[in-house]
Amino acid sequence: MTDPTSQTLPFKFTGTGSEYFKIWIVNIILTILTLGIYSAWAKVRSNRYFYGNTKLNDSAFEYHATPAMILRGRLIAFGVLMIYVSITQFFPTTGGIFIIILILLAPWIIWRSLQFNSRMVSYRNIRFGFYGSLKETYIILLLIPFLPIIIGAIIAGIVYFLLGTESTMVIIFGVSIMAMGLIFPYVQKLMASYGINNRQFGQGKFSVELAASRYYMIYLILGLLNIAFFVIIILAITLILWLTGEAEKIMMIMSHGGAEDDVGMLLFKVVMMFYFILVILGFWSKAFLQANIKNYVFNNTKLDDTLQFNSNIKVGKLLGIYILNILLIVFSLGLAYPWAIINLKKYKIESTSATGDIAQYVNQQQQAQSAVGEELGEVFDTDLDLGI
Repeated sequence: MTDPTSQTLPFKFTGTGSEYFKIWIVNIILTILTLGIYSAWAKVRSNRYFYGNTKLNDSAFEYHATPAMILRGRLIAFGVLMIYVSITQFFPTTGGIFIIILILLAPWIIWRSLQFNSRMVSYRNIRFGFYGSLKETYIILLLIPFLPIIIGAIIAGIVYFLLGTESTMVIIFGVSIMAMGLIFPYVQKLMASYGINNRQFGQGKFSVELAASRYYMIYLILGLLNIAFFVIIILAITLILWLTGEAEKIMMIMSHGGAEDDVGMLLFKVVMMFYFILVILGFWSKAFLQANIKNYVFNNTKLDDTLQFNSNIKVGKLLGIYILNILLIVFSLGLAYPWAIINLKKYKIESTSATGDIAQYVNQQQQAQSAVGEELGEVFDTDLDLGI
């Protein structure tokens, strides 16, 4: 028998483009007038609007960061940028060293961001939290992605030392760079697992079990479909050219020569057709990845084995929103940007749901939280994408 208290509740988003437009336009104007200083207040206002309009079981989320917290992090980032500009201006050869230092600091920044962004959000007065280790962040973001390069460099060095052939060394190093790209889905899986398995809601812990093979399968299917679509596109364009008589003109020009204007116009038509179709294909690829990866991750995410999360994003629907948003932004000269953001957030949020006795679980967390103090980490509000 089904537990009568267990139910599936969809997330709801109640924000509107007209409401967000007022926040957005004021944020832009004040940020420009204050030479960027107001951007901290702008981010807080925007986040409070988005979280405040995201609801589960008729209760909204809350965002607790203050502009002062955000501003401190941005002043640090600005200071680092100024140091980099100054160093490269007076000591150009040291610019590369500074970039390496920033790369080495990147996992620490991301780690602090995960802590800060989690702790600044609450649901029914219960804070979220993130307790992942810094060591794991460095392993996922620096060691594993660059492991093929490190191994390839070592092998190439040994080959060069033993054989003295530079060409073999270059081939090995090139293969290592390709392997670095092939390892990306695995790193994406690790980062998603790390970001979820170390996240908490009050005393409750999130958990997810992900398989790297599923990530590779998603990318493999995407690659095969892109190849198939590209072949179909080539055949379709060829057919269109034949039906319109343009193909005969191209063959005549190639065999007998023709006016430069005619050649240029035909090439322009073909290039524009390719460009338009490739842009659509690019947006489709983005929609395919986001839909499939988010659905896979969320459908395997639980909270204390009590709440099960679900996601049902459709590739076609998401692609339609992308195309609509581009048209809105282009034809409104950017003024419809708030509506575009709302359209996308509303669909993604409302495609997600939670199953379980949500009310009872939240009540338990409220009781458990009463004796636990809140610890706020150092501010770093970098926006992150965990591949979900």
